[in-house]
Amino acid sequence: MASLLHQLRVVAHTQICDTNRDEIGRLCVGGDWACANGDLGGLRWVAQQLASYVPEPLHCELAALSECCASDPDRAVELWNRLKNRVYAETRA
Repeated sequence: MASLLHQLRVVAHTQICDTNRDEIGRLCVGGDWACANGDLGGLRWVAQQLASYVPEPLHCELAALSECCASDPDRAVELWNRLKNRVYAETRA
């Protein structure tokens, strides 16, 4: 019985992780779309959502990106282009 319980926990954990990875992937696509369409409010929202999924230092870098969206659009797009691949790669490992 303990073995079955352990297996169920592993499956549940894997499903949660897969769900998070899927959501992170969708958010990354959304961030690209926001940049391509000049939607800095959308990019800010994406950065805020992604920050809740990643550890430091990416969390703080995404928070900085979020703030940048309101004050410096060019820098925000530059930061996004630098951060998105790191976010995606680190959450797929």
